[in-house]
Amino acid sequence: MPNSLTVTAAARRRERIFMNRIGRHVPDLFTTPHRFSTALHGRLRRALVRALQGRHGAIIPLRLAVSDACRELRAAGWADQAALDALGVLVEDTGRACGADQPSLLSGELRWYPIRAKVLAHAALVFADPAEALTP
Repeated sequence: MPNSLTVTAAARRRERIFMNRIGRHVPDLFTTPHRFSTALHGRLRRALVRALQGRHGAIIPLRLAVSDACRELRAAGWADQAALDALGVLVEDTGRACGADQPSLLSGELRWYPIRAKVLAHAALVFADPAEALTP
């Protein structure tokens, strides 16, 4: 029977393969006119995919990545509403690329709707009062 370290390493390997596959099959996953920094681009993509997959504990890294994305968009001179619209489109495109565009059996809404609502609510909080938002 494999120990937990082996299982964790195998899970990480499968996740890397999955993330590489998404990047390869959907190269224009982020269609916003603003190009995020390389590190933030990867963190945001991983956090969105994990949240859309329903992974436990995915909301904190998502909030941190969204906070950094909001700061970067604001530093690039984007208006708050334009940045919110871009983040909403980003979640929608990522949800469709990851297969999260199937309706929930209970509510009937698409699975990326609640994630988009969380991202937009947190981004609005960051734009309104950056000191109250999560900081790394």
